Amino acid sequence: MMDEKLRYLGWFLLAHLGNFTDACLTLFAVSRGAVELNPIMAVLINSSPFLFLLTKFLLFAFAVDFMSRHKPQFLKWVAALYLTVSAWHLSFVLAT
Repeated sequence: MMDEKLRYLGWFLLAHLGNFTDACLTLFAVSRGAVELNPIMAVLINSSPFLFLLTKFLLFAFAVDFMSRHKPQFLKWVAALYLTVSAWHLSFVLAT
């Protein structure tokens, strides 16, 4: 039981790391001329990068907390998705 909780904690932390990396690399890409495709986040990023980060982190934190309480087995998929998105962002950074 404890091993399972530690595994979920690891996925929880990796999901947050992936979200943080995605946010930072999104800001970097937008500062270099990229366009944010999410229309809500595009409005936020254009009005205030701080507001963009705050909204992204808070919404993600609530969603992942809810998921960790009700469907923790899905955390690995969220972590994998955000780490994949971060790797995709990073591939553009390294290519330039």
